[in-house]
Formats: sequence, structure tokens, C-alpha cells
Amino acid sequence: MTRDSREEAMREAGVAEKDACATKRELETGDTVVEQGATLTERAQGMHESRCHAATERHHHHSHANDSRHEGGHHLLQVEDLSVSFEMYETDAPFFRAKKQTVRTIENLSVSVHYGEIVAIVGASGSGKTLLADAVMGMFEPNALVEGRIWFDGVRQDAAGLARLRGRGVSLVPLSTAHLDPLMKVGRQVRGVARTREERFLRAEKQAQLFARYGLASEVADLYPHELSGGMARRVLLCCALMDNPKLIVADEPTPGLDLDLAVRALDDFRTFANEGGGVLLITHDIELALRVADRIAVFKEGTVVEETAVANFADPHLLQHPFTRALWHALPEHEFAPGDAHDEARPPACPANVASEDDGASRSCQRALEARSITFGHNPSHLIYQDFSLTVEPGERVALAAPSGFGKTTLCRLLAGYEVPQQGSVLVDGEPLPRTGTCPVQLIGQRPEETIDPLARMEAALEEAGEVDARLREALGIKTAWLRRYPHELSGGELQRFCIARALAANPRYLIADEISTMLDAVTQAQLWEFLRSEAETRGLGLVFVSHNPALVERIATRVVNVEKEACAR
Repeated sequence: MTRDSREEAMREAGVAEKDACATKRELETGDTVVEQGATLTERAQGMHESRCHAATERHHHHSHANDSRHEGGHHLLQVEDLSVSFEMYETDAPFFRAKKQTVRTIENLSVSVHYGEIVAIVGASGSGKTLLADAVMGMFEPNALVEGRIWFDGVRQDAAGLARLRGRGVSLVPLSTAHLDPLMKVGRQVRGVARTREERFLRAEKQAQLFARYGLASEVADLYPHELSGGMARRVLLCCALMDNPKLIVADEPTPGLDLDLAVRALDDFRTFANEGGGVLLITHDIELALRVADRIAVFKEGTVVEETAVANFADPHLLQHPFTRALWHALPEHEFAPGDAHDEARPPACPANVASEDDGASRSCQRALEARSITFGHNPSHLIYQDFSLTVEPGERVALAAPSGFGKTTLCRLLAGYEVPQQGSVLVDGEPLPRTGTCPVQLIGQRPEETIDPLARMEAALEEAGEVDARLREALGIKTAWLRRYPHELSGGELQRFCIARALAANPRYLIADEISTMLDAVTQAQLWEFLRSEAETRGLGLVFVSHNPALVERIATRVVNVEKEACAR
């Protein structure tokens, strides 16, 4: 076949497929539409199976990895023209006069995963990446309106079909650790249901192997989710996904809370899974880790893919086509850490920096430190996490806490903020214990924002807990006015985290404890946020204690690194 004849044949095939798939409708359809869709499914499925190609050819608007495969002549996963909207009531209208309005979150989104490849989804926080994962898994909110076409293993799926695939062909590594059953021990959750004694033995053996691979001690199987650190909970979720034998893994931010070694190990397991013939849809804000294992990168912004490119193109920003993709590159701590079009920085009043007037008690207090004096803490006497541990943080210091995942960094953050009380020793500010009532001078921002905000209250109420929040502070953190009338479940994890940061800063703290606060933010927003916090620390004399598993970020931000593993007792 000549080049011209081949191109003509491809054009004809494209016209035929367009005709077969012309009817868009919701994935959750009625009986009448389903009957109509059966014919369309057969025609579209045949078109998918007939369009085999070489590795260098273009197909469905993307290029291929050299080792990707089209078993049966089709993709493992194909999402075409996906749109997701939500019916919501007007937020500014009186309750009985509020009318419904449609808010579109994803629009005309197309992405695919071949057999044997990893496709990484990166991009702006709140752009719809988690919604894409939910759509692939067939998990829709009651007020969701979903349009588009999804094929899995050559078969077009409706919502019911996608639901049947959960755990039987498609496994999810969810964004939130809240997906773990709080009333069930984690070992039982990982093992799942076994129908025979032999199957129970095999699943218990595989669970033990997975735990050993991810550094989870055997006794962890007898713990409940609330007894796990954030990193340990992430590893348990990974084990759940790898327990069975899926064809496709949808991993929605699988590495926050994991130290670099464990994160690399987890993604290497995804790479091995893909090399053995499976497919992985990897949703992550950690671009550097994505570049390590992915075959293709799809960049999200404002609910759609703005660029799909090969991993090799991230070696040089000039090879990237879309301005937002280039902004992500420049914002990485490994590169320029440039915040791009950063918002104006708000500086709420607090203790002035570098002021030591003998006449001003408030100024003198700003020169004192946050201290942990000889603290000993453990959830039980036989398992001490810290023993005779001491730490001092001066005003304006930016101290990074370093330790392997699961060692107790989150516990230390909670101790410093007064959420936990040590069995021995004390935590002091200006030589005084933390106050039991009123506003605490030490504010904690946790790694799980969904657990710190009332799910039944609007976001404006969450901010009001700290008093008046300056409009410039909201702008600096990229909080949109429309978000104030929404409920927590209507925002992404990254959007929720911005509210938590604003709430903590609005309390005018002297010290800010930040526990993995930017893992759910895109690179540009992350750079904006950390540049803002660094400026706050320098301008206001704000002491900052933070946890991050990103060595490049720590090098950029920290004035001092404390190796908690060396200075605390061994676990």
C-alpha cells in the first residue's frame, strides 16, 4: 500500500468511526438508550479492533511507546470525549428561590492506555484528574452528568459495566486513605474475601509478601487504619491494589507520605506490572517520579488534556508545546522553582521580624523559640516512638524533619502543635506551655485536609473558624470566591488544602507546622505556595517546621534539616 492510499484508507476509517460514535449520551442511561447503544457499541468495537498499527503511527490522537501493545487490535483503556458536569443550586440565591445550574468540570477529555504501558496524568490542582479516575471506575456522584465513551479491553462500557469491573479487571489506588474501613484491621482488608481454605492460605501468603516488600511489619496486619501513619496507610492501599490480578491499575496520587525510596519502589512495581502486560493510569503531582516510569505524559488543565507528550520531551522545555506544560517544568524544585504567574502575596499582621525592643513585650516574645524538651511519647509503653527527644525552632527558621516513612514525623508534628501530649517532657513557646484554651500560637496543617474540615459546612464556615481571613491572603493562595459556598466534597484535595493553609495563617501563628502539605498540588501551585510561605517566614519572623519527602524541595526551602531518625529512639 502506498503512502497516499494508506492515508486515504485511514481517513475513510475515521469517517466511519465518527459516524458510529456520533451519538453522545450519559454513561448512566435508560433502557431505551441502552438498546440503541448496543448497535453503536458493536460498530465502534469492530472499528477499534480493526485499527492495528505500528509503533510509530498516530492513533486516536496520540503516539505510542516502543514496547506498547494492542492485543486484539484495541487499547486496554480508551476514554473518548469524556465530559463530567454537576447539577448544583445557585449559591447566592435564597434557599427557596435557588435554581439549579450546571457546572462543568471535565470537557471533551480523551486519553488511552495500551497494554504494557504507563500513562501519567499531571497538571493543575482541581483540573479533574480524580474525576477521571472515578469515571474509569464507574463511581459517579448522584448529581453528576457524565457524557462520553469508555472502552475497556475492546468492549464499550456503561456505568454498570464499569462497576462490575472494579476489583475484577480494574484496581484503584485511591487518593484518600479514608477509603480504608476504619472498623476492620488492615490485614483483613488487604487479603479480601477467600472462598476456600486453600485460597485463604494463598492470599495470606501474598499479603505477607506485599507487606515485606513495602516495609510493613507483620504486626501491622493487626492494626486499624487510625493506628497507621499517612505513609503506612498509603502502602496498605498499594497492597490492596496489587493483591489481585487486574489488567489495569488506576493509581490516584499513590505516593504522598512515602519517602523517596518507598515511592520509587512502588512505581517500579507499577513498571513491572506494565512490562508483564498490564496497564497503569498514574495520576500524580510528582512529575519527577512520573518521568522515571511513565511512557507518556498527559497534561491536564481546566478539565481537559492540553498536551500529550513523550517523557523524553521533558528533558528540554523547548520541546514542550503548551505554555502550562512549560510552566510546570520551570516550577519544579529541580529546575528553577519559578512560581510563574504567582498571586500577590498577602502578609497578614503578625510578629514583626528581627525586632527586639526592651520596652515591647510582644516584640521580645517574637525572639523566643518553640521547644520540645526531653519528650517521650508512644501509643503504648512498650512501643515508644520518641524517648528523651529535644528540638528547638527559632523565629524565622525553616526546619525540615527528615526520617523514613512511618517513623513518626506526623506524630512529632502533632506533639509540637499540642494535638498529642507527651508522657514525659514538655512543649513550650516562649518558655510557656501551649495554651489549653483560645488560639494556639502553633498551627498545624496536616496531610489529609478532608479529615480536618467539617463535611457538612460550607467552606466559608471553615475559614471563619480562624476569624477574619484577609482577601489578599485568599488571593495569594488561589482561593476562588465561588469556592466559599461549596461543600468540602465539591472541591479537590489540593483546593481543600489551600483552605487549611489559609485558616492556619489567618490565626496569626508564631509557628506553622506543615506536614506534607503540597503533595496534592501541581508544580506551579506548589512553587507559588512555598515561595509565599518562605516570604512569610522571612517577613513576619514565622517559624516553619515542615515535612517533605522531596529532597529538592527541602534543599530549596529549609534553613536546617533535622534527622529525626538519628535523634529519636529506634522503633
